[in-house]
Amino acid sequence: MLILGLLLPMLLGLVISWLIMRDGAILARLALAYSLGFGFLTLAMFFSNVLGFRFSLFNTTVFVLVIIGVFLVFLRKRKWLELFSALKVNPLTRIKRFIISLSAFEKVLMGLLIFFLLSHLVIAVYWPVFRSDSLTLYDLRAKLLFAEQSFPGAVARLENQMVNMNLTRPVFAHAPMTSLVHTWLYLCGWANPKVFYSLLFISLAILFYHFLSDYVPRYHALLFTLILVTIPFSYVYATISYPHFVFTFYFSVGTFYLYRWIRVQKISYLLLAGVLLGLSAWVRQVTGIFFLGYLLIALYFGFSRRRFFTPFLFAACYFSIASLWNIYSQNVLHLTGGITPSISEGLSYLFTIGRFLDLTKWKNVLDWLWKVLAGFRVVHYLLLLTIILYINRAWKHRFLFLIILSNLVLFVVAAYISYLDRGQLSHTTSIQRLYIMFLPIIWYFVALITAESRYLRGKISR
Repeated sequence: MLILGLLLPMLLGLVISWLIMRDGAILARLALAYSLGFGFLTLAMFFSNVLGFRFSLFNTTVFVLVIIGVFLVFLRKRKWLELFSALKVNPLTRIKRFIISLSAFEKVLMGLLIFFLLSHLVIAVYWPVFRSDSLTLYDLRAKLLFAEQSFPGAVARLENQMVNMNLTRPVFAHAPMTSLVHTWLYLCGWANPKVFYSLLFISLAILFYHFLSDYVPRYHALLFTLILVTIPFSYVYATISYPHFVFTFYFSVGTFYLYRWIRVQKISYLLLAGVLLGLSAWVRQVTGIFFLGYLLIALYFGFSRRRFFTPFLFAACYFSIASLWNIYSQNVLHLTGGITPSISEGLSYLFTIGRFLDLTKWKNVLDWLWKVLAGFRVVHYLLLLTIILYINRAWKHRFLFLIILSNLVLFVVAAYISYLDRGQLSHTTSIQRLYIMFLPIIWYFVALITAESRYLRGKISR
């Protein structure tokens, strides 16, 4: 049953990705299918439990197979044939041809990439779950769900065993995706669920290269993919069973698809962006304020190009996933108050102008962020330097820069709102873990503007 733990989510992800979008390289599609598959598998587990079915290998497998069957019904016969023919393609043959075509420098880069990715997999799988927050929160919740086979049962057991410790809300207020992934892998017989994180890390490397390869030379894409996988913060957090890297994956890949929609206006990219950003909120409920910035961008492009319905479709994809856990935890588990301020709570501070424009508090927050994010200053300086040196190319990708700038500004605003809400500054490590969500996007922008545009498939990068 070990192999079922990986194959069933992959099959689910392949069908969903094919339903939304048919183009894409085989490896990129497999990487996307892996992420979508586990995201929707956990949603299926959640809904089956809401309907009264317990978490079990049989129940989950049957429920997911039914979902796959329903999705296949919506696929036309022609799409069925295209999907099955795509599944028959041997990726090893294409990989072999790809490696043969590499130059000496590109083979060195590829060798380093393979080394770091394989070493990451070995490190993640060798060491069991041992970090404190995972043992007392994310993996603890997974084992409670595995033992009790339902959310209410897991909450009741925690309350019975941890008398007067008030751990129920901190443990179950967090979005449940990573815990549900652990539960699924435990049901399939996996002793160490951290294999999920390492394979997701490999998926990020594949998708990052795929998004770059459409616009930059191959050696350039390989070089910046190598840089991405060797970033210490990303590398470390992808080897431990914390949700921060998983959140970074869904948020950054969702951003890539949003930017691709801005450039080529294919609705499938916008749908994927909304779904992936919604899944990021299914991992950690901190995307609300950043999604507002993305929604404004989608509204601008949708209305300026007379596609009035598309921004609302984007919002529907996001909120249909992002709002689930808040609704369930408050109305079924009766857990009031979230880990982070909600969008409405944040906006209430914006309308309290006198409190929001307290310059002394702003200075305290900015000074604190400057110290806390000292380890990321090299990235900031490099971003600024590349913009200055390649200002003409930066202008071609100005909307991606606008996305980065809006994210950074909203990050500061979110830190300030959190300060107003809690009356104290957040933990240093919490801010650093959250900030890694921007690193793939920043490196993607730097890679784009430091390479010459080129023709691909008869089209020039715009």
